[in-house]
Amino acid sequence: MMNNSGRQIKNEKQLRGFILARFFIVLIIVSLVEFAVVILTNKYLIPQIIKAFELDTLLSVGSTEKLFLIIFVVIATSVVNRIFPLFKVSPAEISNMLTGLLAGKGDDVAAAAETVKQLTQDPKTTALFVLTVFGVALILITPYIFGGVFYSLTVAHEIRRIEREQEESRRNEEKRRYLMISNIVHDLKTPMTTVYGYAKALNDGIVPSEKREEYLEAVMAKTDRMNEVVAMLLDYVKLDSEGFNIKKERIDVCELVRSCCAFSYTDIESAGDTISINIPEHPIYIKADSLQFSRVITNLITNAIRHNPEGIKISVSVTSESDSTAEDVRIFVADSGDEIPKPLNEQIFEPFVTGDESRASDGGTGLGLPLSVRICEMHGFSLKLVQNPEILRYRLGEEYNKVFVISV
Repeated sequence: MMNNSGRQIKNEKQLRGFILARFFIVLIIVSLVEFAVVILTNKYLIPQIIKAFELDTLLSVGSTEKLFLIIFVVIATSVVNRIFPLFKVSPAEISNMLTGLLAGKGDDVAAAAETVKQLTQDPKTTALFVLTVFGVALILITPYIFGGVFYSLTVAHEIRRIEREQEESRRNEEKRRYLMISNIVHDLKTPMTTVYGYAKALNDGIVPSEKREEYLEAVMAKTDRMNEVVAMLLDYVKLDSEGFNIKKERIDVCELVRSCCAFSYTDIESAGDTISINIPEHPIYIKADSLQFSRVITNLITNAIRHNPEGIKISVSVTSESDSTAEDVRIFVADSGDEIPKPLNEQIFEPFVTGDESRASDGGTGLGLPLSVRICEMHGFSLKLVQNPEILRYRLGEEYNKVFVISV
């Protein structure tokens, strides 16, 4: 389960990752295509342009870079001659400019200067030549144009996809909230009806004296049930509300799990179950809220007791990759009860999912696991359900059919 802020952060990270990944992919593809286009342009297109304009003196300038340098000089010379007639640029100065621009290129500067002179003397040819070179430039930037358009379209498509997912998630969240309200009403109405009926019977004096204690015990049990539902609901809403923060501190996770097992030992014995505890003797320190995190462990043990037949085996264990540091710490709560069938095993962390279609009042509130996974998320931990045959890789024992795994 994930709240709205958590989903938003996840979507933002997903979008940023997509944008960066797609940017570098498009950049690599465009660079490769541009490299091929430049080679083909230098090898085939520029010689054809030179022959078409009968500018054989330009053959020594056989690349787009040098061709654009010549065009720059032609345009700059024409502009200077038009705007500043007192500062006429002579062919000698053109040669000097070309010599400076093309120095070290191995070009025939004199031939290039002669070409510039011929072009400046024929304005129509100059204009056509310049347009042709602009056409070459357009060909060279075409990969970038297509790359930019493709990149923009894919990013826009991804944004629309995420928006659709957010809208669908919002609708599903509304449905879950409506279902939650319905389940709350159901879980409160049933014991309230029983309490009212028993109380009315007691008040009317129609209950035999030998049955009065039984009726009062039933009223107390149903009242405890209502209190449990309300308390769990308040905790669930509180954890999912804005502004609630856990208080992390350095705790020994081994000692915390050991205390949770001791706290639940009476319930385990009352249910006729047995428990196997495999916790290292040395401390393993983690950063966690001891109160909230102990609720997770206790909820998982209580879940194993309530939702399995009597006489099962429960295993609680803690493992770590390193004895000295809290690296890859895992907490296992396994049991030998029946496996959770599909699709219930995929919905087990949703609110008010108890595995009991009739929603009998003794089947739990259906909020313990959602609370547990929410607390784990707030710590940055993960909680998952693993069943046969995947459970075998944890080597907990062949008698266990399912395990809840907390990864710190």
